[in-house]
Amino acid sequence: MKNNYKAPVNSFLILLIAVFTAIGCTKQTVDPQLQNKIDILEKRVVALEQQKLKTLADLREEVDEFKKKSATDLQNFRKSQQFFIDELNKIKEDLKIITNDNEFNQRNIRRNASRIEKLNKRLGDQVIALQELQKFFKSGIDVPVTTVRKEKVEFETAFDHYKNKRFKKAEEEFRKYRKAHPKSDLVDDSLYFIAYMKFLQGDYNASSLRFFELLKQYPKSNRRDDARWWLGVSLERSGDLNGALDVYKELLNLAPNNPLRIKAEFRLEELAPPSD
Repeated sequence: MKNNYKAPVNSFLILLIAVFTAIGCTKQTVDPQLQNKIDILEKRVVALEQQKLKTLADLREEVDEFKKKSATDLQNFRKSQQFFIDELNKIKEDLKIITNDNEFNQRNIRRNASRIEKLNKRLGDQVIALQELQKFFKSGIDVPVTTVRKEKVEFETAFDHYKNKRFKKAEEEFRKYRKAHPKSDLVDDSLYFIAYMKFLQGDYNASSLRFFELLKQYPKSNRRDDARWWLGVSLERSGDLNGALDVYKELLNLAPNNPLRIKAEFRLEELAPPSD
């Protein structure tokens, strides 16, 4: 909008300078009509300058309004996100209550299942990550009864650092445990927690390598399915979407009601929705 006023103002100023120069050179009395035209031109210049200032003020006001609206929209989005999480939890509670096998309840089940699917699709891996983190910090570890006391103490020491988010110290202890007890029943758990700590710290390339190492070295580990899931998520977040898709597809071989399979289905739908 500034460019619309700049050219006229400059033209009027040049004209005024030319007039005053002519007057100075001739040293003659200014003609009343000429003086009147000069006065009119001066007033137009002033009016244009005032219009320009008003336009700038209007633009500043629009920018301020836009900032306020953006802040409001962001606040509303955060409230909406929390609403979806709360709504999802309410629906899950509703599903637990439904037990009868009549047609009415069947319709409710289908309707609620559809709502859950839509909500999960919108929340994406944010909800998944939140649930997994809550599960992680509430989790424990079952040490096999066959584990000797020294090994048990060393492992539980490392695990205590892990649970209290002292990740650097926990990784150091888990590595020492793996080196000292390579044939322990908990050696695969040690590698799993090392990989998962890398994931929690956002080092997705490192977590991908560690989860892949666990799957190769300990194919019969009881952490196998969880490791595959987190390998897929790590690959996805590191940008290797094709690798993530391959891992998620492998999880479809799990039982239909397995939570890891259900989450893998959601991620597959998000990353590669079926074509119409």
